[in-house]
Amino acid sequence: MPRILRALWVLVLAQAALASEPFAWGPYTAVVERYRDEGGLEMQRLLLQKDGEEVVLAEDYLIGAELAELTGTEPPELIVNAYSGGAHCCNTVSIFALQGSEVVTLSSGDWGNGGLALVRDNDGDGRAELTMVHVYAYIDGLCYACSPAVWRTYLWEDGRFVEATRRYPGPTQAAMARARATLEEALASNGTSGSELAGHAATYWINAYALGRGGEARAWLAARVPPEVMGWLEKNRIALLRPFSALP
Repeated sequence: MPRILRALWVLVLAQAALASEPFAWGPYTAVVERYRDEGGLEMQRLLLQKDGEEVVLAEDYLIGAELAELTGTEPPELIVNAYSGGAHCCNTVSIFALQGSEVVTLSSGDWGNGGLALVRDNDGDGRAELTMVHVYAYIDGLCYACSPAVWRTYLWEDGRFVEATRRYPGPTQAAMARARATLEEALASNGTSGSELAGHAATYWINAYALGRGGEARAWLAARVPPEVMGWLEKNRIALLRPFSALP
């Protein structure tokens, strides 16, 4: 399992462990309940309980939840990670807010093999930003471990989540630096397959692109990687750019 994906899986496990104890959210008590479905598979669901009644907010193989102030309006928002199980998939990230006692969905989307990586108030304004990872699993025949990934940061602004990677570049810069170092090591070894080189090169370029440094990264790559790797990048350029949007 690649390091990025392993880190995401550890994060999901840690959040699920934290969420196993009930916690208060506004007028509700949130509880992760473990149960077995009709086929005997162990599952989890996130329940909101109030005044003897309960609502199922999320249900999947593994549920993780945390509270974070995202909008600047109390109480903090509820971030829920739902993992479907299986070797390589899938993570759904949902963000809920309370308007009085009403639960409102601010965002919910399937992130496939990626998902939520960081919840951090980078500028100390009392509102956290979300860093999400998009993994291009098996893109154009690459192996799973070779698949590129891009780190992007979002914040709540004007009533919606907007991309703010260039305002908070730290996580993406770190991903870019890791990919470049891995690529340089692979080039020096002379034993790395073309698909692995393509994956490392794509991760370096797509994170550089997210930071507004795509041209610089392509020039650096063109001077160092085999022509077939540059050809792979050009062939898949649109597919690599397609996920660039705000949170769903």
